[in-house]
Amino acid sequence: MSLYEDPLDEAIGRDSVKVKPWRQRMIHFQRIAGGFMMFKGLIGWAIICGLPLGTPFVAMRMHAQAWTIFFAVIDVVAGVALWLGSAWGATLWLIVVATQISAGIVFAELAGLLVLLTSVEVLFVAAFVLVRFKVYEEDNQ
Repeated sequence: MSLYEDPLDEAIGRDSVKVKPWRQRMIHFQRIAGGFMMFKGLIGWAIICGLPLGTPFVAMRMHAQAWTIFFAVIDVVAGVALWLGSAWGATLWLIVVATQISAGIVFAELAGLLVLLTSVEVLFVAAFVLVRFKVYEEDNQ
């Protein structure tokens, strides 16, 4: 080691952090799931704004309008939280998915395109559990 190679002078930032492979996959997965949730939220906003994606918003019953507004907002919030990799993002996302499933069961009239999107979300949750388990194994080796 020469006079100028002090370990405290090493670069800090993104390039100096070593991320394990499964952790890197988790980051990419959260970005994909976050993008999907933002897309799903934008579909909700499109329904609210009047795009013909099923029953017109003004023709929906009051509780269906309330659920549509709720999911339009919370899906975007959960998507941004997942995209940014926040600690509470995955928790919020799992709560939103559970709420979406229960709303789909209770309010069948909200079905349609949302049934397909909720099915995709359930697949994302299953993949999330698998990837999260792999990250846990990788961290404990």
